[in-house]
Amino acid sequence: MGRGEVVLSAARRTTLPRTWLGPGALTDPAALARLEGADGLLLPVGPVATGSRRSSDARTRVHGSGVGGVDHDDAPALTVEVAGARLTWAATAGHRVCLAVRGAAPEELAAPLQQLLRHPDGGVVGAVEVDLRGRDEQTVLRATARVREAAGRTLPVLVKVLAVDPQLVAVARSAVAGGASAVVVSGQVPLGGGRWWTGPSNAATTRAGLRSLCSAAAEQRWPGTFLVAAGGIHSATTVRAALSDGADGVQVGTALWADPTLLPVLRTAAEAAPPPSSPRPTTDRRTA
Repeated sequence: MGRGEVVLSAARRTTLPRTWLGPGALTDPAALARLEGADGLLLPVGPVATGSRRSSDARTRVHGSGVGGVDHDDAPALTVEVAGARLTWAATAGHRVCLAVRGAAPEELAAPLQQLLRHPDGGVVGAVEVDLRGRDEQTVLRATARVREAAGRTLPVLVKVLAVDPQLVAVARSAVAGGASAVVVSGQVPLGGGRWWTGPSNAATTRAGLRSLCSAAAEQRWPGTFLVAAGGIHSATTVRAALSDGADGVQVGTALWADPTLLPVLRTAAEAAPPPSSPRPTTDRRTA
């Protein structure tokens, strides 16, 4: 088992990292690879979408910022060609990647994934993340099942959902039923029109979503799986809080916009925490 990884399934001997880099937070994987603390992490490539015409230097548009976070557009999607070039760079540089896909329908998610896994350098893909934030449970089930089919049986598939979704438990249950290896609980707040509020103020939303899923798992309302906290992860304190509320790993995103030197701090905090199988105080999960 590698550094900072946790056994997801003893039967399948599947391992997942405790620290993830969010797709779209920083658009250049080469720049991410140069950050202190990035060694051995899966570098994000994507989001990739069928029909995208974005160039490789597209940047996420920021509309405004405040003490609690940033108002920004969704990350621009990459073309399959641009994503393929990044796989080649990763293979040449000796890195592995997490391939993020985005689309409105199951086939729109599967098509670019299949093309890139067949790419000459598709072997560098170590995991797939599919963005299903705001989708209903039936859509999540169908989309996850199609992505799982395209990814194969062994490649980890992460499904990103919204912590503020009133149907969070049902959506997470559908993701697992469709073959998800992990659920990414995103505390981002949708502002409409493809815009999001992201930042330190999202930590409470992320933790509330984690506690909701952990309570539901304890009540056997969903089978449970590896949980990744995404949103408001901006300090060692917020990492430890998310892990105490049920996360098995954390995803670092827009925090690196403001301070790229945070990565080793956040990663150290995540990897120093007790393994997920260790008992966590129930009082921590009830604390906001």
